[in-house]
Amino acid sequence: MALHHTIRQFWRDETATASLEFVIVFPIVMILFTAVFETAMILTRQVMLERALDTTVRVMRVTPGLTATHDQIANVICQQTVVINDCDQLLTLDLRPIVGPNYFLPEQDSLCVDRDGWVRPANTFDVGQVNQLMLIRACVVVDRILPFSGFGLNLTRDDTGGLHMISASIFVNEP
Repeated sequence: MALHHTIRQFWRDETATASLEFVIVFPIVMILFTAVFETAMILTRQVMLERALDTTVRVMRVTPGLTATHDQIANVICQQTVVINDCDQLLTLDLRPIVGPNYFLPEQDSLCVDRDGWVRPANTFDVGQVNQLMLIRACVVVDRILPFSGFGLNLTRDDTGGLHMISASIFVNEP
């Protein structure tokens, strides 16, 4: 009978109910906040990469007789993407002409660089001819903002946990 009375008193006691609600709700709110923050930062990096590639392609498209190397184009892109750390080492470009009416896009799996340093993808860098349709792709491997969280977008990841951010554009070599 004493046990039954003690359980009933415990059940009716309302002290510390706010603390209990806080303990239940706070982790959920923090997990949600972390996921939203990380996703926003990843999307900011992606938008900056896309913008930098678009402005670089605009210069490549309208400058007649431009002869640029892989490193020069990569430097221009990296100067415009200030939110991507070590962009010079991690940015990979693939520039190739689009030939024929049945052109198939190359695979994206092998575009990015391996951060371990063992594998460099076999990307091409062909500036093409005048009035030729060109495809340029840029890929950079970045780390998550909060590596312990595991949240954020479900992007392609490599063995080191880096996220592959890929941007592409098509343009015509102007005469």
